[in-house]
Amino acid sequence: ALAGHSPRLSALSGALHAGDALAPTPAFDDATALATDDAEARELDALAPRQPRERSAGWSPSTATDFATLRDEYAAWYADCEVRSERRGEVAYYLRRLRQGQPTYAQLGAELSIPWAFIGVIHALECGFNFTTHLHNGDPLGARTVRVPAGRPLAGTPPFTWSQSARDALMQKGYHQIDDWSVAHMLYLLERYNGMGYRRRGVPTPYLWSFSNVYEKGKFVADGRFDAEAVSRQCGAVPMLKAVLN
Repeated sequence: ALAGHSPRLSALSGALHAGDALAPTPAFDDATALATDDAEARELDALAPRQPRERSAGWSPSTATDFATLRDEYAAWYADCEVRSERRGEVAYYLRRLRQGQPTYAQLGAELSIPWAFIGVIHALECGFNFTTHLHNGDPLGARTVRVPAGRPLAGTPPFTWSQSARDALMQKGYHQIDDWSVAHMLYLLERYNGMGYRRRGVPTPYLWSFSNVYEKGKFVADGRFDAEAVSRQCGAVPMLKAVLN
């Protein structure tokens, strides 16, 4: 009976995975009004463009998928990345949520030797900062995952705690064995987490670059379906990382 519904379930899974995890935030004319303390205000100031950035070659990603080839691209784009002025208020909201979850991310990160910010941005992008969902893909913690990767965690009995599931997701990827936590390698791991398909389309992945000057448009709106005019409404990983790591 379930096999008969497989095409429909596959389509639903694709639509859900392609969707942005966190609902778009309201636009704010004065992003600094969101800052509750001097530290948050300084983070926002660091995101403000200083001078217009121009790139003779544009923002055209390499079609390579190995880190050795992509290392310099990640480093150069990260250095030149700036938050779009009209998105600063929304990025401030993401940073607020990231900071709220920092103690939980830091505790798990210390156990697995993974930077807290790396865990936090995955939680933002896959789950919309929702601690009642699996870090693997945003499925509810009340059962094992349904979408890819399905059936996780393998051990234990649902419902799972967020930390139980997040530990499984990170260890499944082998992140607890990573020694290189440079910014460039973090960006490589994050892009691989979501998939390298944007490179074949000549588009900087919104998973990393959305809300920045690097990304303009182009998005997978369902599994295998790319819309060149669609624009991600979710903040990418780099604006968050650049604020908390710099």
